[in-house]
Amino acid sequence: MGQLRRYWLLGSALVETLLFSGCLLGWNSLSPILLELGVLSSHCHPDGAQAHENGDLEGPLTPPMAETDEGSPLKPLPAVCTLQEQGLNLGFMLGSLFLGVTFLSLQILMGYAQLRTLRQTGGALISVGCLMVGCACTNPHGLSLLLPFALVLLGVGGSCILFTSLMLPLFMGNNEWLYNSLVIGCFTASATVFTLMKVAYNAGVPFVPLLVAYGALSCAMCLNGCICWRLEQNGEGKKNKYSIQLQLTCCETGQKKEENSAWYRESLKYKFETSLRDRERILSRRKKLHFKRPEEPSSPLLRSSLLSPVFVLHLLSDSLLQTWLHFYISSLNLQLSALYSSLFGALQMLGLFSAPLISVLLHRQKDINKGTRTTSKGRLLICFILRIFTASGFGIACLIPSLGVQVVAFILHVVTRSSTFILSVELYNCVFPRSHFGSLFGIHTFCSSLATAFQHPLFLLTTGPLEGNPFWIHATFLMSCSLYISVPLSLWIGQRRRRDISQPIMLQPIGARPSIHTPI
Repeated sequence: MGQLRRYWLLGSALVETLLFSGCLLGWNSLSPILLELGVLSSHCHPDGAQAHENGDLEGPLTPPMAETDEGSPLKPLPAVCTLQEQGLNLGFMLGSLFLGVTFLSLQILMGYAQLRTLRQTGGALISVGCLMVGCACTNPHGLSLLLPFALVLLGVGGSCILFTSLMLPLFMGNNEWLYNSLVIGCFTASATVFTLMKVAYNAGVPFVPLLVAYGALSCAMCLNGCICWRLEQNGEGKKNKYSIQLQLTCCETGQKKEENSAWYRESLKYKFETSLRDRERILSRRKKLHFKRPEEPSSPLLRSSLLSPVFVLHLLSDSLLQTWLHFYISSLNLQLSALYSSLFGALQMLGLFSAPLISVLLHRQKDINKGTRTTSKGRLLICFILRIFTASGFGIACLIPSLGVQVVAFILHVVTRSSTFILSVELYNCVFPRSHFGSLFGIHTFCSSLATAFQHPLFLLTTGPLEGNPFWIHATFLMSCSLYISVPLSLWIGQRRRRDISQPIMLQPIGARPSIHTPI
């Protein structure tokens, strides 16, 4: 693979990840547009009131005031229907759910599908999803039910793009932690796409042409994959077989002139080669030599890793944290109401810097030896403790209804979300056996993504009994931050226990006086 093609593959993969992988995370910019266009508003009346089965009407909510970037009110927005908000949030829940759940299925499909095929499938799904969202916006009363299916396609397509971008260095023979952190940063900052669409929509550009242009970009990504992503999974075996056959052919051609000489027949090389009558049978294409690696008797079972306290506690705390982060995205417009500005969407670009900085902190003393772990448990403990402080600060800022404080909360939200994936990868790579990494990470992604579905009942609770105020929900999540301490605590206990076991036993000769050590 040429150096220029390598750079093009890596650079284009980062750009495509930034544009398409996590666009659904910009739901706080997309949902106001869908609300204004009337998508999923079939149960609402034109004045904004919601209709019930018994025919009674509930008064419309107070229409919020839109604002410009300078903060001056521009015009009153149309009244919001609660049922419409809940239906849109259901679609966001389905899309974000499939964005994470698909990751485990892609790990299974890696043995049957090429990397290029998965990436082209993701681009095609995003194109179809954008087309379905455009149809729902052009005819909101007749085609609104297409929106949940479109968001599911966007979630599955984004997962395909993220997965193939993370797997690309492995197929190129270079597994760099810095590149993977850049991919995670691009995934976090991908939510800015819908923010740019919202800015263009507020400037007067129609929303459907914006979606069509976005879908055309994903078609260009499919074309790039068809031309440049020629990565074969099983090409290494064919290459080795071809090199062996080429070497044998060259040796036989060079030895034809020597085989007729008399001194060659008396040489040890000739006698050795004539004794190997079955070399053609061994090197034949139809026969394969199978070398079985002896199983290690002391290798731990996968069940022991799944039932370990570190994995269970990390899975529970990470699922709770991701549910909190997704609920914050879905309820951001409710919390800020008239204070919302496009500034919050632009802050998603901080993920491009936070994820690489976390990786640099974890790998700043990377060992040169390939056999050792790249991340020490001491640095991993420090990063987990820093994430606890970041999540706690985010929860405290969510309780204060002020625009300046909410900007800080959004920054902490971006940093916390970008560190979740990286810390999980480093934890499973550092603590557990390497053979268990794929299974543990796949199960972790699947279970934590399923847990994010609970953000929809929390949203229903916020728009219903809590009357649009998520204060008590954020307070409950903040009190649950004490569970996050259990992960670094269990790591520290396990590290201290191994250190005590690994200490050598000092043997003294018979008759020697035992030394007395005073405990510290």
